[in-house]
Amino acid sequence: MREIIISECMNLLNRYNFVVSQSFSRSCFDILARKNDVKYLIKVLKNIDSLSNEQSMELIKISRILNAIPLLIGVRTRNVPMEDDVVYERHNIKAITFETFKLYLEGSPPVIYAGRGGFFVNIDGNVLRETREKLNISVGELAEFSNVSRKTIYKYEQNKANPSIEVALKIEQYLDVPLVKGIPLELEINEDETFNTETCDDNNKYVNRYDEEFKLHVMNLLNELGFNMIETKKAPFDAVAEEHDIYEYEEYNINTLLLTNIEEMETEETRKKALIVNQLSSILNSHSLLILEKGAKDIGRVKTINIRELEKMDDAFELFDYLISKTRAPSSINK
Repeated sequence: MREIIISECMNLLNRYNFVVSQSFSRSCFDILARKNDVKYLIKVLKNIDSLSNEQSMELIKISRILNAIPLLIGVRTRNVPMEDDVVYERHNIKAITFETFKLYLEGSPPVIYAGRGGFFVNIDGNVLRETREKLNISVGELAEFSNVSRKTIYKYEQNKANPSIEVALKIEQYLDVPLVKGIPLELEINEDETFNTETCDDNNKYVNRYDEEFKLHVMNLLNELGFNMIETKKAPFDAVAEEHDIYEYEEYNINTLLLTNIEEMETEETRKKALIVNQLSSILNSHSLLILEKGAKDIGRVKTINIRELEKMDDAFELFDYLISKTRAPSSINK
C-alpha cells in the first residue's frame, strides 16, 4: 500500500507541474518535489504513529536548510483510519491523507485539525471580536449561545484558543459571518525554539560524531572553508552545506547550497548514492559533490573531488569555481 501511495503522490505532483524526484528507501523522506519556490519533502506512512522522533528531527532539519515543507502522507493513526480534510500532527510535522493533499493542491486547504479531545478549527479572532462589537453583542450573550465560558470567548478573540467544529458553527451562525480559516501545511517554527544544526566544539571544529576519521576530516575542512554544515543520517546524502555569507554570492548568481557525499573510495553503492544526490541537486538547482579519499573521477554529471584537492582550497569561492568549471567541462561519461 505504501508504494502505491508514493506512486500516486508522484503522479499527482507531476500533474501540477512539480519537478519530482524518484522515491527513496531507507530515508527520512520518500519524495522531493519542487515548483518554483515551493518545495515538499514527503514521507509516506501506513500509520503516522510509526514516525520516530529521530526521523522527524532529521526531516525537520533537512527541510529547514532546504526551505522545504515537510509533510507526512498517511492512512491510519493509532487503530483508526485518518479522516480526509483533517490535519494531524506527529512530532511537529503535519500529517494528512492523500485525498486531503490532492484537495490542497487543487486550492482547497483543510480547515479541521485533530487535537486532544477531538477535532478543532482555526478561526479569525480579530474578525470575531470586530463583528461581535459591531453587532453590539456581549461576550456573555455569545458565550451562552455557544455553550462555552466568557473566558473561552475572550481566548478565541485573542487567537489564544480554537473552538471545536460544533462551537465554531454556532458562533458563525449567531454572528452570520465566516470565521474559519484554512490550515497551512508549512512547518510552524517557535521563535524561542533553538534548533541545533551544527555539531561544533568551542574551537569551531566538528566534534567526533563520525566513526570514520576521514569523514570527520572532510567536515572540518568544509567548515573551515566557510560552510554551515548539517550532518544527515537518514538521507541519501551525508551532509548539507551552505555558505555562511550567502548574500556575497547573489551578484554571481551562485546557489550556495551543497549536497555532499563523503566516502573513502568509490564503490558501486557510492555511485548509486551520488547519482541520486545529483538528481536531488538538479531539482533544487543546487550543487552536489562527492568527496573521495582515493580517486576522483566524475560519475556522469556528478562532480567529485579528491581530498588532497580540497585541502589546497582557501575558501568557498574556490570550491564553487571548481564545481562550476567541472559543470561546463564535457562529462566524463561521454569520454
